[in-house]
Amino acid sequence: MTVKNLNAVTNEQIKQDNDIGPPAGHGHISSPGSRAYFAWQAGELDTGALNQRESGKFFPLNISGVGDSFAPDDVANALPPPDGKIASANQPTGQMLDKPGRHWKKYEVRSGDTLDVMWNFTANHVTRRWNYFLTKEDWNPDLPLSRAQFESEPFYTVQLNLKPFWSHTDALKPPSPTVHAISLPKRSGYHVLLGVWEVADTANAFYQVVDLDFVGDQGGVVLPSTPTGLRAHKVTDKSVELTWIAPSNSAPIASYRITRNGTTTVDIEASNLSWTDNSVSSETIYNYFISAVGETGHLSAPSRAIQVTTLPEGGEDAPPAAPVNLHSMGETSHSVSLMWGSSISSAPVIKYMIYREGEEIQQVVGNQTSFKDSGLTPSSEYRYFVAALDQTGKLSVPSNVLLVRTKAQDNNDGTGDRSWKVGESYATNERARHNGKVWRCIQGHTVYTSDWEPGTPGGLTLWEVLS
Repeated sequence: MTVKNLNAVTNEQIKQDNDIGPPAGHGHISSPGSRAYFAWQAGELDTGALNQRESGKFFPLNISGVGDSFAPDDVANALPPPDGKIASANQPTGQMLDKPGRHWKKYEVRSGDTLDVMWNFTANHVTRRWNYFLTKEDWNPDLPLSRAQFESEPFYTVQLNLKPFWSHTDALKPPSPTVHAISLPKRSGYHVLLGVWEVADTANAFYQVVDLDFVGDQGGVVLPSTPTGLRAHKVTDKSVELTWIAPSNSAPIASYRITRNGTTTVDIEASNLSWTDNSVSSETIYNYFISAVGETGHLSAPSRAIQVTTLPEGGEDAPPAAPVNLHSMGETSHSVSLMWGSSISSAPVIKYMIYREGEEIQQVVGNQTSFKDSGLTPSSEYRYFVAALDQTGKLSVPSNVLLVRTKAQDNNDGTGDRSWKVGESYATNERARHNGKVWRCIQGHTVYTSDWEPGTPGGLTLWEVLS
């Protein structure tokens, strides 16, 4: 069965989603309807199972314990779903979603269409990104969905750049519904779209499979090819100059469309292969991608996005920006584990200097943004700040001043180990007792949610059992 293409999400669709009621899970794609959504409509899944297509993040990886390269403070991933269990996210409920075949209810689209994908969140999370994957041109629908069936890279990504996540918990929770207007690559016939919603404050992501039917040849229209080589040629505190390479063997191109942070910014005449964004702010992160617009108005698939960070105010002559968000990853009675965000600088940062009570206590190399201060006194307050030194000898202003109090010497349950609980901070290698077992912290952190409990999927990357 094929569902005709809808150009936009309707008010009726939003109302129907809002009527779902309190869930046991977290979120789903309702337009175009995902396999899980259609199964819920047919009574084959309950509301909780609809929303709980949940497994480890960073697909197509097939290992756990991996940190986010963009946001290292995000929780490392749990194990993503195995091949053959991608549509169900390896959840016991919904295993029927993994059945191979061409029988699935499909949504009619055309290559180059802009497809509105609507996510409805029933238990919102602090979000890092959404990745969208498409099956390869030569995929086989009669085989189970596997990594080999999908392109290895997402063709469209929406990323939220605020970090660390615990300083922006409200801003990183997207509204419900959230709609992404994604440009579809060139395909024909039946294909599968995989949407992966990655969470910053847990180890997991949510997996939704949408079945698409790419129809027609658009009346003989040939889509333009995707521009390549998009890069930031020059970056200052006030501007970003982008350059790219015109695609070869392409249908006629009328213009190039630049998209910044998910919003169309400008259309550039086809004779130009560069553009300068003069509306940026200093010390700010921007994402860009580019598409070609054909003479018929049809878009090419978007290029891979690039990320650009503008320089501190003053440009190349400015000293490094202050390290950001100095915070504690955990305290014991004798130590504090510090972490901070990198300094932005026009010249490479070669050192970070750590200060306690106004006195420098340590220097670390420029690619290190953490330090454990040991030998401290129990039940004592300490004030820290960090400064950056770049290759030209320029020193940044200090980071924020962090006030930390070490734990009491006897802060334990009588066994010498603290009990685990939400709201506490734990340093790497620190021990804690929980549910009659002793656990070792394998990644320093503050417990923001009960989902990080030792022994649960969310706690797998944070704790290991000792006895």
